[in-house]
Amino acid sequence: MKWTKKEIDPALVRDIARRYQIDTLTASIFVRRNLTEPEQIRFYLEDDLQLLYNPFLFASMEDAIDRILTAREEEEKVLVFGDSDTDGITSTVLMTDALRDFGLEVFQKVPEGEEPYGLSNAAVDFAEQHGIRLIITVDCGISNHEEIAYARQKGIDVIVADHHHLQAPSPPEAIAVLDPKLPDSGYPFRDLSGCGVCLKLAHALAIARLGMYKEPLALLYGGVETGAPETKPTTVIEAVRLDNLIETSRLRISSGPEGSLPSDTLQKLEKFLRGRIIISWNKKEIGLFFREHFNGGVDLDVMDLSQLVGAFWPGMAKSSLAELMQASRMKKYAREAPTALDTVKNIFGAYILQALQSQGLLTERMFQLAALGTIADLMPLKDENRLIVRRGIEGINRAPTGGIRELKLSMNLARPLGAIDIAWQITPTLNAAGRLGTPGLALNLLQADTVDHAMEAASQLIQANTERRRLGTEGWDIVRDKLNESLAQHGGKFAVVGSAEIKTGITGLLASRAANMMKVPVIVAVFKTDGTCTGSIRGAASFPLTKLLAYCADLFLDYGGHDSAAGFTLKTEQWQAFLIRLSEFMDHTEYSAEEPELAIDAELPHAYVTPELLELCRRFEPFGEENDPLVFCSKRVPMIDAQIVGKNGKSHLKLTLDFGAYKWPAMLWDGAERLERDFSFRNKDKVDILYKVTTNYWNGEERPQIELYDIRRTED
Repeated sequence: MKWTKKEIDPALVRDIARRYQIDTLTASIFVRRNLTEPEQIRFYLEDDLQLLYNPFLFASMEDAIDRILTAREEEEKVLVFGDSDTDGITSTVLMTDALRDFGLEVFQKVPEGEEPYGLSNAAVDFAEQHGIRLIITVDCGISNHEEIAYARQKGIDVIVADHHHLQAPSPPEAIAVLDPKLPDSGYPFRDLSGCGVCLKLAHALAIARLGMYKEPLALLYGGVETGAPETKPTTVIEAVRLDNLIETSRLRISSGPEGSLPSDTLQKLEKFLRGRIIISWNKKEIGLFFREHFNGGVDLDVMDLSQLVGAFWPGMAKSSLAELMQASRMKKYAREAPTALDTVKNIFGAYILQALQSQGLLTERMFQLAALGTIADLMPLKDENRLIVRRGIEGINRAPTGGIRELKLSMNLARPLGAIDIAWQITPTLNAAGRLGTPGLALNLLQADTVDHAMEAASQLIQANTERRRLGTEGWDIVRDKLNESLAQHGGKFAVVGSAEIKTGITGLLASRAANMMKVPVIVAVFKTDGTCTGSIRGAASFPLTKLLAYCADLFLDYGGHDSAAGFTLKTEQWQAFLIRLSEFMDHTEYSAEEPELAIDAELPHAYVTPELLELCRRFEPFGEENDPLVFCSKRVPMIDAQIVGKNGKSHLKLTLDFGAYKWPAMLWDGAERLERDFSFRNKDKVDILYKVTTNYWNGEERPQIELYDIRRTED
């Protein structure tokens, strides 16, 4: 394993530490991870849901909400059609919950058994038979051009809420298409999960239910700004228009050198505010300001924001706007000095968010479901996803929603869970149902109406996961030798196998296992009875899977993924053509299969290695896709104990390392054979280590520990 530590600019570290009021160690990690912009850093330092983007930034969101409102007015039936994996199941549950809470009669469907991914004509026929006039596809739909056209022929409208790549020249002709990966989606963050997109649709519906949809609002401020001591104070009037709570325009009028406002101020202001509900921080103060500057000739009808927020935050209501500006945490993330009106806007946004939550329109359950979908679908844990997952995990640990609570109980997961724990424990169990063609088990769990029903569903899911493991073991016995033969046949560059003996739901598991062992790209596919072939691809380091997909795109019925994991479907008759195309691509593709490289986030002196490091690590959680756990390096560390531990044929190495004030337990998984080979406890070797700091939960106790990535004898 290569150890690399990026050289960084000390001046930049000091600047970030000063600006964001953090220690230099944290600042240096930000710089090493190329997290230097305020738009990036705020998602690590803040937990405020105000940082969530407005759902109406989706260009098609108004069309989607208009159609859902019509369905409610006309008492129409709605079908939510999802996918069978965890992201699809959580999407289906979240969307169904939100629509039923709105008073709609909702049906739901996900692919069962060997049914193909995505909306089908059979599902459209089901909708027609049940008098359904609106279908909402979740975690699918962006590729269902023909099926959506078929629905349109039958007079059924479709809303697409998806997050997959568009593979056609244009999106399907649906009533609304919500997909952050569309180039003209309007949404500023492209890496939402399918359930994340559903959270956005539910959020927009919540805003409509609160009475804020298409409500013409304006925020108004009038006051005096002081600059440098040698300059005169400036009289300022500032206003913003809000449409669906999004700022659409801003007006700023300030006094000239003589100290007075321009003569046309009132005309400009009246034109800007015409037809809008005006909101200001303090009604009395804004009234006094206008009477003073316009000789009492202005009668403003203003909503008092300070009184509105008093219901939630009585202390804030008693504060002046100047005090609130000074206390604002968000000002350090602004590229320009925020104005008084920016503060009013932030407070109004916080008030709306609190109103949505207090009225049960934007719920903790929604965030828990969206967190599960985001983690399961390997979405990058950056930007807005960090807020969604962090809030969801907090809820899963503090007060898990029905279904999740019972699954945790059944799996004996009483300890606090992080994103990686959920990725290894919870989401594979939910996924097992879909892999076996019985996704209804996961739906039953998350939509159980009693605790007993939820416990029964949890038990069935755990059994399904056990069965999935059994099938994985049997499948490995079927493909192992064939993969080794393929690897030899293709000069050790890649391995591919197709079989009718394995189950569709385990191809990804088998491809992952083989890729991890062989360190090359691996494809495992299953030939199905309907004349199609479905395959999973897992890549090696630096291998461009997406380019391979594009090279073979004309052969596929459907495909998708990224450079570490992808999948495809083609007609079985195209399998040989695919193998030829695959060989062509591999013959002309160079990629590195070098030993793995691990980037060091910080090299720590012994005195820094204390349990307080756990707090530093928590700041960077949740860990997962594109946000790996922090990697530390320490050198010349004495070993004071070494033991070989493990069971079921596995041998791990447990060390005790002496950092001076603290003696740390350290685990090197599957590393027992390295003791006395690469370093010696008998010789009292000192070691250089690459590690992460974690918490060990055992018998109800929590203890900090070190998990080693690599260890070397210190060279004198």
